[in-house]
Parts: sequence; structure tokens; C-alpha cells
Amino acid sequence: MFRPGRSNDQSRIRLPKIGVAPSMKELQGIYDQARENRGREVELVWQVPGTYKTYSVHVKFDRVTPHPLWNIWENNGRESKMVWRFETSDINMIYDVIAMLDVSHQKTTGTVQTINNGGSYPSGNSGTFNTTNNPFQSPQQAYNPNPPGYGGAGSNTGSFMQPAGSTSSQSNPQVSRPGAGINDGWRSVADEAAEPSGQGAGALQGFNNSGSFNSSSSGSFAQNFSSGFGNQQTGAFSQQLMPQQPVQQPQMPQPQLPLAQKPVTQSGTHQLQTPDKMPEGSLPADFFSEAPATIAGLPKQTVTIEGTIQQNPLNNVMTTIGMQQLTGKLEISGDSAVGHVYFENGLPKDAQTSSNRGDEAIKELVTWRSGTFLFKPGLRTEMRSVEKSLQSSVMEGIALLDQLKHLEKAGLMYESILAQKQRNLGEPELRLMLAKGHPMDFNQQKDIYDALASRPTFTDLLRDRPMDQTQWAPLLFNLLYCGLMEIKAPAASRGGALDFLGDGKQVIQNLALNFQRHETGIYSSEALLYFMEYEYYRFEAYNWPLSLVIFDLYTKRTSLSNIVEADALPPEALQIAVQRIGLVKRPLDMLTHFQQNEFAILMPNTRASQASFVANRILDALTVTPLIPGIDKANLGIAFGVANLPSDGEDIESLLQAAAHAKNEAREGTFPIVLARNSKRD
Repeated sequence: MFRPGRSNDQSRIRLPKIGVAPSMKELQGIYDQARENRGREVELVWQVPGTYKTYSVHVKFDRVTPHPLWNIWENNGRESKMVWRFETSDINMIYDVIAMLDVSHQKTTGTVQTINNGGSYPSGNSGTFNTTNNPFQSPQQAYNPNPPGYGGAGSNTGSFMQPAGSTSSQSNPQVSRPGAGINDGWRSVADEAAEPSGQGAGALQGFNNSGSFNSSSSGSFAQNFSSGFGNQQTGAFSQQLMPQQPVQQPQMPQPQLPLAQKPVTQSGTHQLQTPDKMPEGSLPADFFSEAPATIAGLPKQTVTIEGTIQQNPLNNVMTTIGMQQLTGKLEISGDSAVGHVYFENGLPKDAQTSSNRGDEAIKELVTWRSGTFLFKPGLRTEMRSVEKSLQSSVMEGIALLDQLKHLEKAGLMYESILAQKQRNLGEPELRLMLAKGHPMDFNQQKDIYDALASRPTFTDLLRDRPMDQTQWAPLLFNLLYCGLMEIKAPAASRGGALDFLGDGKQVIQNLALNFQRHETGIYSSEALLYFMEYEYYRFEAYNWPLSLVIFDLYTKRTSLSNIVEADALPPEALQIAVQRIGLVKRPLDMLTHFQQNEFAILMPNTRASQASFVANRILDALTVTPLIPGIDKANLGIAFGVANLPSDGEDIESLLQAAAHAKNEAREGTFPIVLARNSKRD
């Protein structure tokens, strides 16, 4: 295909042009062909049906890297442009990207069957309704590797046309009748009118005896959209979206009368007339009225979508909402965070998670791999934070998810040690090695690379340089891919600074017993004030920031009067909690009691953002698994208040008050971690 500035490359392998988007089998084929012909680019072009537009996918392995580079180009007949570029071996991701590209095209250029002069669909003898060109197909419907053949002749039931070889509507998981129930994946709940009696299996409500669907305003058809978003591995989601405008009700079956009583009109159809004499015991004489029929609209239907992220990834969920042009709020509850996206006619308007808002929030949601979701139709918001298109944000989220999977496969976890693989590199050498990675800000990458010289753990890196997932994942992936970083397993144990004393070390450690409460083994609140005084002097002398985290840790139970009451943790559960907190905090961070049933962590030389990151890590550590049988995140109460000097005060008293006030706000509110808001944040 023609591209400005690109010469005819004889090393390229051009496959025959196809008329539909490539299937999974075809993508696997060009992947294998590119792998067998390293250094040569394999190209596959397909035509968008009914338009002059074409797409082409290019894949090429170089002679060094293990994963190929994929490019997808779009040509509208006048110019061509690149719409996607990524390096991956995940064929499923390429398949999803191609599906979304074509579905986006179908959404704006989907075709409808030809209408005859009578204002209805040509029904023939079968009375069937063809949905092959349904512009609201899901990606799995539009890009089935073995697409079902929808024939031109159907059954006599007035139903959707069945794929070749199927015997009933139930045999096709991608086509559902109105009133389809809950399936393994998504769930569609609709308040639907009862199906008219007298129709066979798979019959559609709203079709008259001739197979056409009449509108109340023009006597022509009203579209009946059927959308199924199938997941071949985890189940299928099917929903029926009925038209919102009033449509003519299907006519009731009339009594069969002799042909002599059915005069033929000029149009060739039979007109039912009232017989001169009614048989005794038949319908009343006034049953057949000459009054015009009353046209009633079908009841408006609402669609509720809910399910689990494990069965239906959120990129599929949001793409389907966009294709259906729905309006409402998508609520997502993950393992450790919640989020939402407001849609207006299928377009995202506002999105938010615990750490991101707008386009970045949608990218983050695509990376969530567990949790639940619920779409509430009709809910709206005046907030607007989303600027990019849904397709663009979802693609970026898929790329981010692929990067996270690569990092996890390489062994990345919070306790992993990150080290420089290439040491003592000058700036020119570093720029040269980073050039083969994804384009990113060089200074950001250099800052992270320099930080790896001290071999920090992943937790230490994020505590010293707070970043959310959408920021650190591309940075670490680039360093790993370019051969500048290696991920090492966590250290089995960490030596103490006084290990050189041998047995004499125990004498020094016995002094700590004077600061601890014997029943818990945790430093007392008096010890907190004692050590806080010295850290305050360091703050005054060297302007080192000082952070304090005060938190509640308790079990929740509901009384007989439906009041939530708090109980202290059992000693065995508290002991497990202390051990988990010790794995997250630094050795110089001090865990202490605070007042009666509260706790505190003193963090020297720590900014508020760094302290909030540690609080998040502690929250994850305490809720990832039950502390003891019967105490898990469902009944475990945790509330963190974070305060900092100099941001939230000028002395120890103001620091304590700010942290305690933030903790009380967290306990009464919906977010378990609250930063004091007395002053500006760092």
C-alpha cells in the first residue's frame, strides 16, 4: 500500500489482501512467519467492508530482542497514518486492538438492510431478521476466528437468523432473545414485556406475521439492537436493548374465518370483516369494532451490567458500554481500591480511582485484574475530567497492563531488590541504550537509573520517589527492556548494625525492654514522646522533615440495634499485625502505642507523601489475607491519619493534633487514609 516517504522494501513479505479483519489464527500465522524470517517485515492488509478504507498490520522480529514490533496503519484512500505501535508477543492483545479499531468504525458506519417501498424489511417466506451487519456487535462477534455464516433464508419463526449448522437460538451464544437471563460472565437484567404466545422458539417480540417490524410514526421499521459481548474463555454476556421510541404493538392473532368472509383488497391482502351472523357461544357482537386501534409504546427498558473483573476485564466492559451508547455510572471495587467512570451516550465523561482522575484513571482501571463492577444506568454528573477518547485510553491501559505483566514475570514485587545492570555509564552511553526503548523523558529515566546504584528495594524506591502505577511501570519496563536494570529476589535476612558485637549485642537490646509494654512488646506512648523530642531537634537543626502516622486497629461488629461497635484486636491477631507492619516499615521507623487503643509510627526524614505510601503498604499487608481465622478485611477496622513537619505544624504538639484529627476524619469517612490539611502538601 502507498505511504509517503516509504520505498518499496523488497525484504517485506506481503500476504494476500483479505476482505475482513484478521482472525486469531491469521494473526498467529503472521507472527510465526515473522519469527521464522527474522529481519523481514510481514504485512497483512484487509478492506473495511463497504468503504474505501483499509487497515494493515505489520510485524517484525529483529535479530536481538525476543518480542516482535507490531505496527497498525490506516489508509482512507487519500493518506495513511499509524494508529498503533507496540512490542509484544501477546497475540490476544493484538487481536483486541484490531477488534476495537473495527468496532469503532462499525459504530459510525454500520449498515442497515435495504428497506422496500412498503416501508418494511423484505421478509420473504421466512419472516427472518438478519443481524449480520449489526453495528453494535462486540469485538468477539465482529472478529470471530471462525465467523458464523448467516444465511439468507431462515426458519418460519420470525427469529434471528441462525449460524450455519445451528438448530435453535439457544445454540448460538452470541445471539440472544429479549429477556435473556444471567450467564457465566456479564449479567443483563431488563424489565421486558411478556413474549406473545403462539410464536416458536427464538421468536422475537415486536414482529408481525409478515416478518417486518413497524414504527408508529411512519409504518417503517424500528431497529432492534442485539449485542453480545462474549468471552470465549470465561463465559458470555448477552443483552437485548429495545428501541426507546414508541413502536406499534404486534397484532393479536385473529380468529380463522372461512375465505368467503375474508374479502381481498386491491393490495392483494385479506381484510377481516365482521360476519353477518355470529355463531352461538362465540365472541360478543361488539368484539370487532370499527374504532381505530390504539397504538401503545413498549415499556422503556433499563440495562444493568454487573460481574467480576476476573471473568470480564474492564477494557471489555467499558468498550461494550461505549458501543451500546449507554448513559450511567460504572462502579468498580478492586481488592484495595475503588473507582468509577461516568458515561454520557457511551462517551466517558468523568473517571476517578483512589490515586488517579480522568484519562489516567481509565488507564489504571484497565490494569485491574480482580474485583467486581456494576453499571447503574441513568446516573449523571456535572464533573468532566476525561479528555481523550475511550479507545485511546483503553489502548494505553492495555499497553500498561502488558508492561506490568512483563515486570511481574521478571520477579518484581515490593520486597525485590532493584540493581543497576550496567554501571558507570556516562550520559551519551545511557541515551544510546535508552534509545531502543519506548520514547520517554530522559531525565526521569536517568533519575531512576541513578537511584538504583544503592540497590534499593522496590518499596524503598517508591517511598523515596512516590509514583503511581501509571508512572513507575513504564519507567521500570524501559530500564529492564534496555538492559539497564535487573530484578533480584528479596534478601532472606538483613543484618543488624551491631552484629559485630556478637553476644554483647543482647545486652544492648535488653535496654529496649524498658521502653516496651510487656503485654504487647510494642514501644509505649511515653517512648514515642521521648524519641520524638530528639527527632524534633534534628528537624530544627538540619531541616529534616518529620512524619507521624496515627492509626486505629480494631474489629467491627454490628449490635442488635444495627449499630457498628469496635472491639480491640485479640492478642494473637495483634501479634500477626505487628509482624506484617515490621516487614513494611524501615528499621528507623518506630511503631508505638498511642493513648489507649491507638498506635503510631514515627518516620524520621520522611515527607507526607512518603508516609502516605507506607500507610498504603501497611493497609495492603494487613488486609491481603486474614490476620487470624474470622478477622479479615470485612470486619477489620483501620483508619490512618498522616501529619508532617513542617507542612502541618511548627512543634510536636501541633504535629500530634494534626495527625489525631486526620485519623478521626478517616474513621468517620469512607477513605481509610487521610492526610492532615493544615498547610500545603509536599
